[in-house]
Amino acid sequence: MAIATAAALLAALGGALWLATRRLVGPRGQRLRGGPDRGLMKGKTVLITGANSGLGRATAAELLRLGARVILGCRDRARAEEAAGQMRRELREAVGSEPEGVGELVVRELDLASLRSVRAFCQEMLQEEPRLDVLINNAGIFQCPYMRTEDGFEMQFGVNHLGHFLLTNLLLGLLKNSAPSRIIVVSSKLYKYGDINFDDLNSEQSYSKSFCYSRSKLANILFTKELARRLEGTNVTVNVLHPGVVRTNLGRHIHIPLLVKPLFNLVSWAFFKTPAEGAQTSIYLASSPEVEGVSGRYFGDCKEEELLPKAMDESVARKLWDISEVMVGIVK
Repeated sequence: MAIATAAALLAALGGALWLATRRLVGPRGQRLRGGPDRGLMKGKTVLITGANSGLGRATAAELLRLGARVILGCRDRARAEEAAGQMRRELREAVGSEPEGVGELVVRELDLASLRSVRAFCQEMLQEEPRLDVLINNAGIFQCPYMRTEDGFEMQFGVNHLGHFLLTNLLLGLLKNSAPSRIIVVSSKLYKYGDINFDDLNSEQSYSKSFCYSRSKLANILFTKELARRLEGTNVTVNVLHPGVVRTNLGRHIHIPLLVKPLFNLVSWAFFKTPAEGAQTSIYLASSPEVEGVSGRYFGDCKEEELLPKAMDESVARKLWDISEVMVGIVK
């Protein structure tokens, strides 16, 4: 036991030293940061779901710096307003009291666990927004206990897939009218451990919080593949990404024993990405000229990556699309 504990502590210490070295050299993946690109997104409107914390907030802050008009679609309006205020203050401190070439932040209420909320949000968007250049489907819930959305769907599948499925479909007309435009879907490498069980999509027969998360992330990828096929020739692109392992509050449902928490915190500090680092691929796909016209691809660390065959199964992707339409009540 003593040897194992010592080994763990040495590993954690090594990781901490590695991180310290990395911080001195500079954060990985910060390929878009710097001065000359300010204004790159000027005139562009970007919608980010779940943008009041973690990856979404880091993505919003950077796209704001790049000049975009960023709409924060968040369930908790008060927390989103607070986050928006902090982002504005941080930006003023970083670039001056009256920064030029930066964008603006807009907060709108959006609860992806409620199809009613999604429809109300999209109706407001279509009435008040003349254009939408980038949609980033970022919000998510991770390995929660068994819960249901307002509409009776298993929470992870309902929020991570179905809520974004309806949101994207209702905003497609605006995205097409704003073309060239982009859709970005945040998935996870954990898709590899999921499968699409059409006989139990709502997890009524059995529930595993880890499997259901992986299934929702696989659904994100299949949705992206099918949407890319349907959008061919429209000048609207859609790509999916994994951000890597990031220190965010996404894991709030994960129980870590009290005695293990100090070691976990040290290891996560040493080996996990910061939200700013994890957000780089979302920022890249939203703003970089390098991916203009690229669609239906899977990215990690700002590079295209290969997918497992089950994430590229066209028949499963089409069937999932058709069933998802029925589940969210899209009428043809």
